[in-house]
Amino acid sequence: MTHVDLPNESRGGVPFQAHYLANALVKQGHEVTMFTCSSAYEDCCYRVHQYIVSPSLKKLKAFLFALHLARTDFSEFDVIHSHGDNYLLWRSHPQVRTFHGSAQDEAKSAVRLRRRIYQTIMIGLEQMGAWIADVNVGVSKATQTCIPAISKIIPCGVDTKHFYPTFKSDQPTILFVGTTGGRKRGDLLAKTFTEQVKPRFPNAELWAVTEKPMTGDGIINFGKVSLETLSTLYQRAWLFCLPSTYEGFGVPYIEAMASGTAVIATPNPGAQEVLAEGEYGLIVEDNDLGQQICHLLSDEDLRNQYVEKGLQRAKEFSWEQVAKQYEDLYAELIS
Repeated sequence: MTHVDLPNESRGGVPFQAHYLANALVKQGHEVTMFTCSSAYEDCCYRVHQYIVSPSLKKLKAFLFALHLARTDFSEFDVIHSHGDNYLLWRSHPQVRTFHGSAQDEAKSAVRLRRRIYQTIMIGLEQMGAWIADVNVGVSKATQTCIPAISKIIPCGVDTKHFYPTFKSDQPTILFVGTTGGRKRGDLLAKTFTEQVKPRFPNAELWAVTEKPMTGDGIINFGKVSLETLSTLYQRAWLFCLPSTYEGFGVPYIEAMASGTAVIATPNPGAQEVLAEGEYGLIVEDNDLGQQICHLLSDEDLRNQYVEKGLQRAKEFSWEQVAKQYEDLYAELIS
């Protein structure tokens, strides 16, 4: 298995997905080696082969990682499964490539010009990677729409051993996990909370797990947290809100549902697919976000309805279910 980094050195969602899948496969009895630029850490049940990249070349890490992969002999392995940067792996087969979203959609939703340029470059490299792989997997139908080479849909997974329901906070609480700016739009939620929610619920709190603090009355900043702290925040919050403009899938949605927490989102491909167009959580436009948050906070019965539906929905994304689908795919390729 390959991914440029692991959760101990990256806050992105894809490293966690690669890590959890590798662990799930090891627990099923498979031998897994992760090729990465990150170091091994205590949560890794699999072997780690680390490529060393100089700190001075950190901005080029993804491209240097692709070069390292191209120079590696994978002949001892039955399957190579890449989670990105496989555009030079034309000699390594059988090969699975998982797309956790599309660079095309990332470029469209990018706020900063620099990121838009980077994602535009990645569009061509994704196409090369899709052409090289024997099977291309997408985590959602939305991803498949942008990358037609995807022939199989296998969703992201959620660790139900960490994310499960317990008791809720005494006061109304909203959890946000993401970045303050960019497509995640934590700043929009902070503004909505202070201007519309706080006046109606004076004791309400907005719990922010972000890269930099958000300001406003009632906002509690947690910064970067451990997995244990994150799961506790999901469990105790009344609502989880992610007003993102784009998600290729939206792992935080299923983490919230598995934790017994109602979800509210703004329209994006991941939310519409994971939440089934609003069946498992509210999907509202920007101008209606504050009103609907207040509505969910005030209506316990409605919240509980979404909690029950969400718990059932989350079972579809357990790592046992996801790993089984990949096992079947590997077996087909090997045969």
